[in-house]
Amino acid sequence: MSKVWFKVKQHSIHKGWFMLILIVLSVLACLGFGRFSFGVILPFMKDGLMLDYRETGLIASSIFLGYLIAVLLSGFFVLRFSAKKVIIVSLLIIATGMVITANAQHFWVAYIGSFITGLGTGGSYVPSLGLISQWFSPKKRGMAMGTAMAGSGIGMVFSGFAVPALVVISSDQGWRLSWYLLAFLVIIIALINSIFLKNKPEEVQLLPIGAIENRNEHQHHVETSSKPSIVYRNKTLWFIGSIYFLWGMSYLIFSTFLVDYLITDVNFTSQQAGQFFAAAGIASIISGFLWGTVSDKVGRMLSLMIVFSTQFLMLMGLSFSTDSFFIFMQVIIYGTTLWGVPTIMNASVGDYIEAKFIPVAMGFVTIFFSAGQLVSPVVTGFLIDYTNSYLSAHLLSAITCLICGLGCYALFYTERKKTTNLKLEM
Repeated sequence: MSKVWFKVKQHSIHKGWFMLILIVLSVLACLGFGRFSFGVILPFMKDGLMLDYRETGLIASSIFLGYLIAVLLSGFFVLRFSAKKVIIVSLLIIATGMVITANAQHFWVAYIGSFITGLGTGGSYVPSLGLISQWFSPKKRGMAMGTAMAGSGIGMVFSGFAVPALVVISSDQGWRLSWYLLAFLVIIIALINSIFLKNKPEEVQLLPIGAIENRNEHQHHVETSSKPSIVYRNKTLWFIGSIYFLWGMSYLIFSTFLVDYLITDVNFTSQQAGQFFAAAGIASIISGFLWGTVSDKVGRMLSLMIVFSTQFLMLMGLSFSTDSFFIFMQVIIYGTTLWGVPTIMNASVGDYIEAKFIPVAMGFVTIFFSAGQLVSPVVTGFLIDYTNSYLSAHLLSAITCLICGLGCYALFYTERKKTTNLKLEM
């Protein structure tokens, strides 16, 4: 009787769901803590180290320089060592970078610490999402990717409340205490993953979630090859990457400079600005799941087009709003779309390349995203210093989203036309 009960329980709750929770924790550590906490800590770190906006932009860019280098190599490290090992080592690198940044007394130490944090962030992010393609079938991938991205929103919520609270406790050292706290939490998550995370369902004699009901599914447009170089010859991945580059420039203005914008341009207190940032984080928790599920149903590019259009409208509104209620609503609506973009981008990769090269392909398109993030803080810092306000930066962010939406529509139209022609030929 006990053996029968065990088999029923095994089939009732697939272990892939537990893996998804661990992946959420990894994304929480690498993006939620390693990346998006920076936007909340930034104003206090800037004051503590007496940085100007140019130096602040360079430090922000150092995170993305490290991130860019890591995503260039992460796919190949996964093929060589396994996703689990790369994730754990990368999380420990994040914690190391945070501790170095916490001890910074001048610009260059902060720059190096942030660079190391970026290395760990990119090194753990791509393999973490890559595991989803192992544990979930294509028809479940968008939903699973979106769920994983909730970790970013949770990190924004935590940072939005915790960092201002620590600054209230210690106005001079609060930003340093914030980095120490986040480093400790990242180490805890690394330990949890080292004990429980599995690379493939085959390791525990299981199939991916959704594999049984989708085993007859075949994707005619997936290119196959025995070499990873096929990733770099795929023209569609280049086009998707170009859109991802532009969005990397756009969203960073919101995620990195929102708190500082609310404090300097709208005259919010640090607590109010942190609460708005946390509100955006709360809204963003469901964004990946929501838009990932939508993309599973109606298609990747059509979903992205809707997301980019919404972000364009919200950023245009944020550019000219001064009323706190309207700003709050714009922040919330933008937040509900925030992780829809990386969710759908990473899910779409699997539609154009065979499964074993998905980590390499994800790393490839993320290179474009990283390059956009690398450029954005420098450009934003220059615009803010030159104009003495965030208006030009927000307008740049909005227009970039509009261009991304048009690009997605072009790809959607092209794919629909090809499908129509194929049906006519049949």
